[in-house]
Formats: sequence, structure tokens, C-alpha cells
Amino acid sequence: MLNLFFVDALTEGPSFQVTGDEAHHAIKVLRMTVGEELLVSDGKGSWVRGEITSTTKSSFELKILERGNSQFLTPKISVIQALPKHDRAKEAIELLTEAGVDQIIPWSSERSISQWQSDTGDKWRNGAVAASKQSRRFAIPEIGEPFAFHKLPGMLTEGTILLVLHEAASKKMSEIFAANQIDHLEQIIVVIGPEGGLTENELQKFEQAGGKVALMGKPIFRSAHAGVAALSAIQALIGRW
Repeated sequence: MLNLFFVDALTEGPSFQVTGDEAHHAIKVLRMTVGEELLVSDGKGSWVRGEITSTTKSSFELKILERGNSQFLTPKISVIQALPKHDRAKEAIELLTEAGVDQIIPWSSERSISQWQSDTGDKWRNGAVAASKQSRRFAIPEIGEPFAFHKLPGMLTEGTILLVLHEAASKKMSEIFAANQIDHLEQIIVVIGPEGGLTENELQKFEQAGGKVALMGKPIFRSAHAGVAALSAIQALIGRW
């Protein structure tokens, strides 16, 4: 399996040079040398497979062997993720990325223990990049701006379904999807509460906005694990898996 690296943009032509942190990681950390092949992506779906033809201390030249573009699928899958505990946030981002999420929207819910800090966004984005490399994703999930309820109406465009995961829900996720026109969905938004659960106030606001409260079986998931379980079920229900 080829290693994947990300650059800001892929240039046209038969070859191009990779510099910066990614080049340093390839040359100094992974000890890659002339003749080895690797993958490079712009993080937006475009990618190339190439062969290293020369290296310096801080860069390498890549001969392009193959180009491609990873298609963006519809519906788009977004997750409003209540901030997990500090040691669980990285795990949540990794699992969501591996499960195919398109956008992760952080949320300081009423019962969130962790709070959004000035550097939290960068940490989440770095986590999404690392998880994309590990899972060989050519499109890095977007880390959205922190969620607030006043933003919800603008997010719920026509063709969007809002799923609110809650242990007291009366309908299973499969029942909700069976009752909706999946073929016409443009976006699925999944709400993941904190370890302490959603408050009645939060649940009411989501329901008033048109959210459908969904049950995911009897076991209660950790906040950091609920997303990957939900996305796995969704990917199967919409026919991707």
C-alpha cells in the first residue's frame, strides 16, 4: 500500500516538486528514496501516483505515473459532534474520517466537559489530515465552524435530513430512512451528543427545527464512538456499503 501525502495544489505536467513538512516526513521520517512510488493529493479529491526521481534535504521530485479524481458523493454526510473529552476528540475524528464523513461540525453543548479553545480548530483539522492519510482518503473532511442553534435554519436546506441520536427515541434509524425518499437526499446531518447526553432543551430545539430523533439499538455508545456506528449504518442504508 502506497503512502499518501497532501499538498496545497497539484500542478500540471509530467512531474512536480514536493517541499515542506510532507517532503521532510517522506525523506527524513519514512526514509523514502529514489525509485519509490507514493500518492499525493490536494485534499479535495484530486490525486496523483508518482515515482521519486530525486531528493534533497527538504524536497523531492516526483514523476507522474497516474492522475485521478475521487468523486464527491451525494448525499453529503455531516456530523455535529459535541466536544468529547480531550483524550477522546482525536479518536472521534479518526473514526468519523474512516467512516466517510464529509464534514465535522464541533459543538459546545450544554453538557460538554471540554470547551472550544483558540487552537482546537487546528488540532481537529490536523487530526482529520492524519486520519485521511491513514485511511487513504483523497478528500480531507472539512472541520466546520463551531455549531450554534441560530445557524440551524440555514443548514437545513431542501433535501436535507437531520438525525438526532438519542437513547429515548421511539423510532430506529432504519425506520426513519425507510419512511423518507433517500434517492432525493442531498445532505444527511447527524447530531452526536456529549457523554452526559442531550438536555431536554437541546432535544426540543432540534425537533422544532425538523430533526428526527433516532435510536441506534439498546447499547449506549460513548460520544466519541457513536458517530462511527451511525455512519456505518447510514452508509449501508443508502447503498454505499
